[in-house]
Amino acid sequence: MSVDLLILLIVSFGASWLTFFCGFGLGTLLTPIFYLLFNDMALAIAATAIVHFLNNIFKFLLMKRSVDWKIVIPFGFAAIPAAFIGAFLMTRFNDEHLLTYSLFGLEAEMTLFNLIFGLILIGFALIELIPKWSLAFSKQRLWVGGLISGFFGGLSGHQGALRTAFLIKYNLKKEVFIATGIVVALIVDVVRTSIYAWGNNYNFQSTEWLWIALALVAALLGAITGKLFLKKIKINALNLAISLALLIFGLALALGVLRKHNAGDEELAEMKNATEQLMEPLHSKKYDLIC
Repeated sequence: MSVDLLILLIVSFGASWLTFFCGFGLGTLLTPIFYLLFNDMALAIAATAIVHFLNNIFKFLLMKRSVDWKIVIPFGFAAIPAAFIGAFLMTRFNDEHLLTYSLFGLEAEMTLFNLIFGLILIGFALIELIPKWSLAFSKQRLWVGGLISGFFGGLSGHQGALRTAFLIKYNLKKEVFIATGIVVALIVDVVRTSIYAWGNNYNFQSTEWLWIALALVAALLGAITGKLFLKKIKINALNLAISLALLIFGLALALGVLRKHNAGDEELAEMKNATEQLMEPLHSKKYDLIC
């Protein structure tokens, strides 16, 4: 087994386990790994969408008994159209570049949109982490949270994180919280995957399909492990873990460590170079793991 493939399996498993609880992270972590393997951003995004979609179907099957449709319908059906409106408006506005700098040898780029959305996530995390700032949203206004999180999620491209930031404030049972996020994410995935597939001809090679299949298996195992851990995790511990994840994600977004990439040659080259720099310590040893 090559080091690249081992990294793909570890990231797929770990990100899926994290996403099971937090509702975000799989696409963010998996896309650059697929890009490193495929050297094609369109294929990397499509491969990530396939794994993300099928993993969400599997998670829905795991958690379907915990779905509370009284929560899903007002929140989800408000969030989904708002997300697409936000995504449409994003294509009509130019994000403002603020600062480019080097962080541990990697180039980071701060933009106005990512700074704003990163600060929003940091704010939600701190509200949860600092008892004096604690607040809860009324379940009678679920559709409001859906509209706001969907719109800004579509505008920023980070729907999962913003959806989680709002859902956590409704004081839902842990099973209902996770199941609601899964259902909404699955509906978004159905539409998104259909858009990717329509009018596009993705020519995956047999080896690439094998990588996708192995990544999916690792992701499914991560989801199963998450379900097993769910029974042992208390709601307070889950809220703390999610809040810390939101804080880290928000900081990375605000500081420009995480950013959306267009399909331009320069952006693709930067993304590949950054990913290869992260993998260099492993490749420098020049060995394969055999299993």
